[in-house]
Amino acid sequence: MAVKLFQNAFKGNASESIAINPAHVMSVFESKSINPESGEEEVLTHIFSVNGNTWQVTDAYLDVVARLNEE
Repeated sequence: MAVKLFQNAFKGNASESIAINPAHVMSVFESKSINPESGEEEVLTHIFSVNGNTWQVTDAYLDVVARLNEE
């Protein structure tokens, strides 16, 4: 199983990275939101899997797409 590493937007995990298997990714998009802690606007990339999981990462949308498409 080959996985790709991304920066998890969710705070409170043991580490800041998340490993995702690209074979299970169905779609990717980005959104803007207000960070509740800082009050500043942030852009997050959302990764959806075929089994219904959703991950939010801080990596740029085009970087995520490029890494998911790497061999």
